[in-house]
Amino acid sequence: MSEATIAVIEDIPFVDPSTRAIISQILEHVARQDDRLAAVEEENRQLREEVDALKDNLRTLGVWTAPQKVEDLWEWVEDLDKTRTKTRTSTANAEGHLNRLFEVMTTSGMRQISTTNGARLLGITARHLRRLKPLIAADKRFRIVQDPHHRQRHLIRLSET
Repeated sequence: MSEATIAVIEDIPFVDPSTRAIISQILEHVARQDDRLAAVEEENRQLREEVDALKDNLRTLGVWTAPQKVEDLWEWVEDLDKTRTKTRTSTANAEGHLNRLFEVMTTSGMRQISTTNGARLLGITARHLRRLKPLIAADKRFRIVQDPHHRQRHLIRLSET
């Protein structure tokens, strides 16, 4: 809409000035919304072009083939995430850390230890030991138990066997 269209309102006979003012405001608002819509449509067009360019780059690199469905794309993302998770959790010498923890706890007579103190004994970070927690829980020599004196902390306890 243009200013010329809005100015024609005043030429309408038998309409009082207050009604003309309201109609003029409505038409101005519609014109602004049309401009905003055009800007959004242009932005969407540019984004679609960028996405298409990224898809072409991925195809060129051989990383991605066009999925037939959205589910295929999600499967691809999940596979990528699983690969990343495996890389993170398959820490070098994880079994060695478990054996060393068992050895230190049995020789020192400790029946249980916090993850922070266990990490200190092994010379690794507490975060690294927390990543090993699923492996520790799966090992029959250890049990992971809730610390009765702390709401969030867990203890690594030697099994009774």
